[in-house]
Amino acid sequence: MERISISPRRDYQTKIEALGFDFHGSYWREEAYYRLSPEETERLETATVEAYRMYCDTAQYIIEEKPEFMERILNLPPEIIERIRQSWNDDELSLYGRFDFMFDEEGIPKILEFNADTPTSLLEASVIQWQWKEDVFPELDQYNGIHEGLVQSWKDIFPQGSDIHFAGALEESEDTGTLQYLASTAMEAGFSTRVLDINALNLQDGKFTDPSGELVKRCFKLYPWEWMADESPDGCLADVVWLEPIWKLVMSNKAILCTLFELFPDSSYVLPCFLSRPKTGTFCKKPVFSREGHNVSIVDIRDWEEHFLLPETEGDYNTGAYVYQQYVKPTTYAGRYPVIGSWVIGGEPGGIGIRENRTEITDNLSEFVPHVIAG
Repeated sequence: MERISISPRRDYQTKIEALGFDFHGSYWREEAYYRLSPEETERLETATVEAYRMYCDTAQYIIEEKPEFMERILNLPPEIIERIRQSWNDDELSLYGRFDFMFDEEGIPKILEFNADTPTSLLEASVIQWQWKEDVFPELDQYNGIHEGLVQSWKDIFPQGSDIHFAGALEESEDTGTLQYLASTAMEAGFSTRVLDINALNLQDGKFTDPSGELVKRCFKLYPWEWMADESPDGCLADVVWLEPIWKLVMSNKAILCTLFELFPDSSYVLPCFLSRPKTGTFCKKPVFSREGHNVSIVDIRDWEEHFLLPETEGDYNTGAYVYQQYVKPTTYAGRYPVIGSWVIGGEPGGIGIRENRTEITDNLSEFVPHVIAG
């Protein structure tokens, strides 16, 4: 993989905003791009298939054989745990998720985490970087079938012609843009859609209605399941077909990385990860529930004592448990640290987006850089 400098398109802001990417700020960068070889792309696709298989096997193990994980680590009440079991056993379908990978020094993709419930950076990974490629390198390819995969997945999940609500925190511009983009893919697939703020949903007698009084039967929510379980357990149990399904709550936390390592210690993609502090070694310390790189640090542990190699980032997730994931020395590219977001769409690998930072922890200040395949 190479990071190559390039001149931005002269009118790129106008072009990307015309596609709905009006929240790009300084996050979208065209001063460089990443060039991957076909072999690296194939390696990422293979890793994504295997990582998702292992995650599904791990979720099944937790749901069927490790209820204490959901009770004590995720702090879920019995009725939510039972709803998760029902959702899993009913094989409720998933629309999407995003693995975060980093190539180690031998070129092997290592799983840093899985954004299973509410991953963003979707619009830029699908249509925005594809538009850039078509304008700048029309003769080259890009590992990107995200948009087509989303359109097809709606058809696979819901009966044709269904109504779908899209709910999220609309005061957040990124969430609004992501919801509107996903709604557009559902419309392209032939569905009727409505985007609204999640706080506008009205719960009564186990059913949700929207502000117009329409019954909400199917709802894509860009709102974390752990927040819903804490704020409205009754809402989690309502008579709604949710996307993502509630069994994704088992995957959308860092503690599952420890069980993943317990079940697949010999996988080349899986890093050792522990719920309790190891005696010695260098680790990335992450809260069980955290987002956008908040409250993450890199620590060197000697005789149970932590010595910070990279101080903990700011955030509001420092009140609960942490996991310790073995540190991987990253490769830098022109002083940047890239993380490869590999998308799972409808259970299949869909493409990648690359975010980079000037520190080793990818956070909400990271920048998105497009890529091509050439070799």
